[in-house]
Amino acid sequence: MTYSFSVIGLGKVGRAMLALLSEAGHCPLWAVSSRRPAVNVPVSPDIPPGPQGSQIVLLAVPDSVIEHTASRIAAQWKEACEGIVFFHLSGLYASDLLEPLAWYGGEVGSFHPLQSILDAQHAQEAIKGSFFTFEGTPKAREAAGDLAASLGSRLLTISREDKILYHTAAAIASNYLVAVACQASELLDGMGLGMEQLIPLMRGTLDNLLIHGRSALTGPIQRGDWRTVEAHISSLRERFPDILRSYLELGRYTARLAGGAWPQSLDAGAKILDRRDLQSRVEAMKSRGMKVVFTNGCFDILHEGHVSYLQEARGLGDALVVGLNSDASVKRLKGQQRPINGEASRAAVLSALEAVDYVCIFDEDTPYELIRSLRPDVLVKGGDWDTDRIVGSDIVKSSGGEVYSLAFRQGHSTTGIIDRIRSEDPA
Repeated sequence: MTYSFSVIGLGKVGRAMLALLSEAGHCPLWAVSSRRPAVNVPVSPDIPPGPQGSQIVLLAVPDSVIEHTASRIAAQWKEACEGIVFFHLSGLYASDLLEPLAWYGGEVGSFHPLQSILDAQHAQEAIKGSFFTFEGTPKAREAAGDLAASLGSRLLTISREDKILYHTAAAIASNYLVAVACQASELLDGMGLGMEQLIPLMRGTLDNLLIHGRSALTGPIQRGDWRTVEAHISSLRERFPDILRSYLELGRYTARLAGGAWPQSLDAGAKILDRRDLQSRVEAMKSRGMKVVFTNGCFDILHEGHVSYLQEARGLGDALVVGLNSDASVKRLKGQQRPINGEASRAAVLSALEAVDYVCIFDEDTPYELIRSLRPDVLVKGGDWDTDRIVGSDIVKSSGGEVYSLAFRQGHSTTGIIDRIRSEDPA
């Protein structure tokens, strides 16, 4: 069945749909846009006062204005909406954005091409033959099926509740594929290799995936070659620390996909470093454009206030380094009764926090020399400090860095915990 249709919005997808549906034998009546389409159709800058014979209206507008556009059409056309099929083309949102049109008897649905569309020039070829997903009223589904069939495509019906998860899957399969390919290409840049050499490998993998599905998995994790994986991790940690985290996360999932167990030892990469090794790691992170945050403290009995503070500090950059006072340093600062927990224990607990990337124990009373050697991009201290009085602020500011004083969460302190324990001790 063919339809008379109109399009609101002639961006990449709107222009492609106008041209494809016209080529498929459907009759375009009008379009709303500031651009001139290739198809010979009347174009106006605003929504017309009525449907003018349209059986289908495509709202090919940005997601942020779908609901507003639907409300404007409903306000102008009112009862004239009855029986007309209205589609928006969003992959994320459901047809409830078109509810104002349904109030006046319109048939509504989301009609989304499951395809990556980079530019208008290639949009038509990309969309043609792609899968379309639909969610909406039964009559709208019937029309969506006719449109998809006329384009040589298949229509897949999903529920309103599944729209966000559907869009998430599409983003992973398309956007994240580009991100992962770019990461791999970056690793090859210094060898005179790059994306050109990786594309045939990726195409071969996609061919295998099409034929074998999940069984297409190959490589060291699939065969349980953990020594090779460990070598990968070590190399990334030293030269591409910004890519390491995504490698680890994908590695854990790949291990589950292969039916094996990811060795916990691979996650136990050294986070507690001496000053020289930490300096090398920080230099590597900064060379990769990572923003390094530094803070310090005794962290004798780790509590909720510490954890929230460290999470907030980590949010100021890409990696968090914690300078930890040694036992001798704590005794000089806090007295002979402290620390309660030794430096090895305190470092181990800190390094187990996801927010903490590295821990370095220092013997001085202040971390000034450690800060001088590391030269972090961001220096953070907890409490109500004037930033100029924070130890090391002069070093960080002279290098163009930032210094912050973050408020501690009230009611949480190591001294308070110790005092409560002692007051409850029957001895």
